[in-house]
Amino acid sequence: MRKQLGADEWRRLVAEFEESEQKQKEFAAAKGVSVSTLQFWVYKLRREARRAAAPQFLPVEVVSSTALAARQTVAPGGGPCATPLEVALPSGRVLRFSEGTDVGYVRALLAALG
Repeated sequence: MRKQLGADEWRRLVAEFEESEQKQKEFAAAKGVSVSTLQFWVYKLRREARRAAAPQFLPVEVVSSTALAARQTVAPGGGPCATPLEVALPSGRVLRFSEGTDVGYVRALLAALG
């Protein structure tokens, strides 16, 4: 009877499989594990990796603030520039859109980012 492998052991085996150039059937036979169980763990761990890599957005609340006036920049002619719409991504990057940008465009862009 085969020993049951734990999640950490499967992570190690799947990493080893993905570095190898073997087919799943060959790798499973060489390691003495079931092909279907190997397939399950490969699928599970790839799915987890995709979810971890996907951008995650937090809820946003729009509030009125006098701080916006302080953040306005000065235009080349000396007058204030319009405050842009900013979207901070979990990666730390900030997307800035000029005033009047179609919110449908921004929504579609954020949806495309994940």
